[in-house]
Amino acid sequence: MATTLHPIVYWAQTEDNISLKVDLRDTSDPDIDVTAEGLYFKAFGVGAGGLHEYEFQMDFYRNVNPDRSAYRVMDRAVEFNLTKDGPALFWPRLTRDDPKPAWLRIDFDKWKSEDDSDEEDEEAVMKKEQEEQMRQIEKELLETKEQAFADLKTVYLFFFNLLQFIGYAYVVVYLFCRYAFYGKENMKEAFDRAVIPLGICQMFAFLEILHPLIGLVKTGIMAPLMQVVGRNVLLFLVILPNPEVQSDPMVCYLFLVWSSVEVFRYPFYMAGVIDYSSEVLTWLRYTVWIPLYPLGFFSEATVLYLSAPYYEKTQQFSLALPNQYNISMYYPYVIYAYMSTILILAPSLISHMWRQRQRRFRPKKPRTFHVKLN
Repeated sequence: MATTLHPIVYWAQTEDNISLKVDLRDTSDPDIDVTAEGLYFKAFGVGAGGLHEYEFQMDFYRNVNPDRSAYRVMDRAVEFNLTKDGPALFWPRLTRDDPKPAWLRIDFDKWKSEDDSDEEDEEAVMKKEQEEQMRQIEKELLETKEQAFADLKTVYLFFFNLLQFIGYAYVVVYLFCRYAFYGKENMKEAFDRAVIPLGICQMFAFLEILHPLIGLVKTGIMAPLMQVVGRNVLLFLVILPNPEVQSDPMVCYLFLVWSSVEVFRYPFYMAGVIDYSSEVLTWLRYTVWIPLYPLGFFSEATVLYLSAPYYEKTQQFSLALPNQYNISMYYPYVIYAYMSTILILAPSLISHMWRQRQRRFRPKKPRTFHVKLN
């Protein structure tokens, strides 16, 4: 459907008349109605927006005499000569509403004030007109900037969530198909094929901590901080440096659980970015976690428990005195402490997700109406 634009309209006045000039070239099919209270105009022509349909309507500050008014369609404009109704006097403005529309401007070539010799009045009117035009330009620039930022944010968030979904979906499909066809055979190869896309997605997941900090999304920071940091510590500081645990099927089970949660979370975010509401996506987002979160916490604790003997044997990441830092750290104790933290925090995280689900699917209370009896 074509959009109707406003043409630029110039106006001037004397004590007895109002002159209007609609800046529209090659006007065709004009629909014009002049009444005592106002003017309606609609036509095709070439204006500020190119060849288009232009339309406007205005209510006059005071009445005009339509019988003594006239207009003519010219090649470069449509001109109106409107006769004021009532005593001869100058109007403070053309339209009843104040401020005037942005497309209505003063025709200084024809403008006459109450004192034609007073050039200061004309300069004041011109200055006011220029100030209003500058304010309008600033407003349009600000609106354009805000809209451009909103569009850029939408595109960025949509493709961020889309790429994250693709990465995690690859891990889910690959591991599921491998288990279906090969079972637990050669789990090290399964780990090597799954860890690269999963690691890339987990690194980009750090951006989910940044998004609420800079205002891209209106969510809290604690939930993504705990999940992203917790997973990446386990992946990059426990699993990747430990070649022995990489062959254990529990690691691939953990990858499958992590990725399955995200496969349903990111499409829900993608739909939210483009203001698309889906009951199916919403239900999956707030329901699939119920079996997967407990499985994830159990798998994380199990992988930590299986990794501890390797770090006891190799003393990797452990610090023994004396050293340049003058501190000691036994890395297996760190792993056991981290495992205990996961088991302690798991109930509160599950409760938080359950409260979110209840708020999302809480039945709406029926509206009640109170009648006041006299």
